[in-house]
Order: sequence, then C-alpha cells, then structure tokens
Amino acid sequence: MSSETAKSANGLTETNNSGLNFNETELTLGLPGESRKQISGAKRGNSDGMELSLGSSTSGERRRDICEVNHSKNEISTGNKPPAKAQVIGWPPVRSYRKNVIEKCKYVKVAVDGAPYLRKVDLEMYDSYQKLLNALENMFTCLTICNSQSESKLMDLTNGVEYVPTYEDKDGDWMLVGDVPWKMFVDTCKRIRLMKSTEAIGLETVMSKDLHSDVEKSETPLKPFKIFVGYDPREDVAYEVCRYSLLKRSSIPLEITPIKQCELREQGLYWRERGKLESTEFSFSRFLTPYLADYEGWAMFVDCDFLYLGDIKELRDIVDDKYALMCVQHDYTPKETTKMDGAVQTVYPRKNWSSMVLYNCGHPKNRGLTPEVVNAESGAFLHRFMWLEDEEIGEVPFVWNFLVGHNKVVEGDPATFPKAIHYTLGGPWFEAWKDCEFGDLWLKELEESKKAKEKVV
Repeated sequence: MSSETAKSANGLTETNNSGLNFNETELTLGLPGESRKQISGAKRGNSDGMELSLGSSTSGERRRDICEVNHSKNEISTGNKPPAKAQVIGWPPVRSYRKNVIEKCKYVKVAVDGAPYLRKVDLEMYDSYQKLLNALENMFTCLTICNSQSESKLMDLTNGVEYVPTYEDKDGDWMLVGDVPWKMFVDTCKRIRLMKSTEAIGLETVMSKDLHSDVEKSETPLKPFKIFVGYDPREDVAYEVCRYSLLKRSSIPLEITPIKQCELREQGLYWRERGKLESTEFSFSRFLTPYLADYEGWAMFVDCDFLYLGDIKELRDIVDDKYALMCVQHDYTPKETTKMDGAVQTVYPRKNWSSMVLYNCGHPKNRGLTPEVVNAESGAFLHRFMWLEDEEIGEVPFVWNFLVGHNKVVEGDPATFPKAIHYTLGGPWFEAWKDCEFGDLWLKELEESKKAKEKVV
C-alpha cells in the first residue's frame, strides 16, 4: 500500500471513529450556496458576499438563499422599489392616523400658586366652563368647589385659601376664565393658572356659576376680612365646622383666627383668672378682637357654636363707619338654668349681643379695649358694651345670630330664614343636644368638612 493510500485510509478511519467530517466543519468564506470546490478555487469578489459558515447547510437552505439573492439582483436591475411602509410623522415616529387623533386635542398646562408641580388638561374634552371647573377640582384633590348663591369658586378649605382660575391668551394677556364664550376660550387659551385671590390684581375675586359674568376689575387686591372665632378645647369640632361653613359660602377672602386662651397667656395678653360663671374659655378674651386686629378696619368676633348658611359678604356689606360696633340686639331671657355640658345659665341685660360682633376696630373708643382693660374690667362692663353710648351701637338683622329655641322661622317669609344659626344652649357635638333644632344641618356640615379633609390627605 502506498503512503497516500495509507493516509486516505487513516483519514477515513478518523472520520468513521469520531463521527465527524472535519472538512465540512472547516470555516470558509464565500457566497451563499457556493460549493467548497468553487470557494477554494475562486477569489472573493466583494465584501457583501461574505458568509461565516459554521457547520453544514442543507441543500434546501442553500437553494432558498440563492433564490433570495437572485430576487434581490432582479429588483435592482429592473429598478422596482419595495412597497412603501405607512408614513410616520415626527419624532418619536407617530403614524398618520394617530396624528389625526392628536390634532383634535388641545392640551394646556395648569399651575396652582404654591404647588411645585404642573398638570395638563385637554380643553377639547369639555364643552362648558362648569365641566372644566369640575375637572380642575378632581385634578387637584386639595381644592373643593364652593357654591354661594349665584357664585362658585375653588377653595383650599384646610388652609382657607381661595383660588381664581385665570388663563393666558394668545396675545400674552392674563384673563379671568369665563370672560369670553367657551369656543373662543378654547381657541385662545395657552395655559391656565389657579391664582390666589389675594394676588389676583385686576381680576375678579370670585367666579360665577356659569362663569360668564362681567369682570369687576380693581386696582388693588381685596384684603381678607378678619374673623376671630372663640375657641374652647371642649368644642374643637364646633370650631372646625363653624370655620368650614364660613369659608364654604363666602365670596370674599377671609382670614379666620381662633382665639385660644392658652396662646394669649403665653403671649402675655391674657392673665385674669377664670370665674365660676364663665361657661367658655373665651368669655372675656373675645373683647381683645380690636387689639388683635391692630385697631384697623372692620373685624368680626363670633362664638364657635355658629353654623353659617349665608355669604359673609352680605354681612360685611352692611357695616356703617358711624358705629363703633354692630350686632344683633336680642331681647333674650333664657328659661333654662343650665346650657351646653351643664354650665350655669346666667341672665343679664343685652345677653347674647356679644356672641357675634362687627367691630369698627379703628374707632377711638374701641382703642380703649387694651389687654389691661380686658383683663381688669367686670363681665357687666364688657358684655353690655358699657364703654360705648347706645347710639354708637349699630343693629344687624337677627338672622345673622339666629338663636336656636328662641328665634322662629315664619313660613313664606324669607326675611326670617337664618343665615347664621347659633346653638347657644348646646349643639349636636354634645350628646345631650344631638336632636336639637337644626341639628341635622350641623351634622351634615360636619360630614362635608370631614370629606374635605380626607381629600387633602
């Protein structure tokens, strides 16, 4: 046997023993479908024909590869182009049918004064200002729509802040939302801002329910009306409901401050000992109202056991600077000997006059109500307004201090309908008075105030 024959036999033996064809597993370069003989004898024509082949290819796969290559060559030679894909627009790519949907939207940014974030709203989703207002309420859970007779507004009831919806038009001017027809507003609005009413210079501080009312412009922002509410730790819930009812129905900005005896003592403004006949902690501290208001403008004091059903603006509008103070001048003599949680019921002239008072804080005689006087004078001197002459005390309609169990509603006479209910004997927050007259109204207001707080949380 020759040496070549021996090598061939030896190679065949290796192939049979290992089960592998080493020639077929050798790495080679070439066009798809070419045999190894063609590859070994031909030069590589161009780099696009490179193939890195690992292992063997079946004859069917090679035939398919050859057909695909020939088909590509035919397309190039004949000049035929592959079918065009659906057109995409913009970046990121958006197909034309989706662009048509987007073109029907009108997104604008919405900002709230004091909030560190923005939102977007699609104006095309709504067809009225009221629906937009509802959307803004849902968008910012801290805000609540408050209705007052013919007016509606957005309020942060937790902080007592009122917001005015404004917008920037295409000319860059800031306008009140609702001053033009809806379609015009959608076309011209660039962005929306919920502006604090105290900062809305030149814009209306309230928004009408249909938001089509005329804009009453002013040169300076409207100052909040100061209201001081008597506070007693036993009646914290009464204070919260009173505060909520004031803010909910007011069409003017309010600054509500609880008169807390503990804080006044810490500040050195109140130091008198509590007497046996004092039913609440604010029996005498209430007369510090002009002092706490810096003896400026008009301010109101009210007991915490009030529920407001009317807009406080109506009460604020009846003040008269010729008076030192104004109040409901009750002719009231209670039949009960106790009130609230067993406190002694006292009888004296001008009883309940001091439970709700509008103070002309800058009046010369009210400047005499200093902390020293309030801490030293008797209850009779203070509660009967004995530092004033009778003609210096103005009168307010009784519906603004409607005494439960004393005043009556006359059917068919709107002048007798209460605008502020005073639970002077005790309210539903005390177990013994849960079923008192108008108690259901207070309990309903309590539930609303709780829901408003839950929205903020």
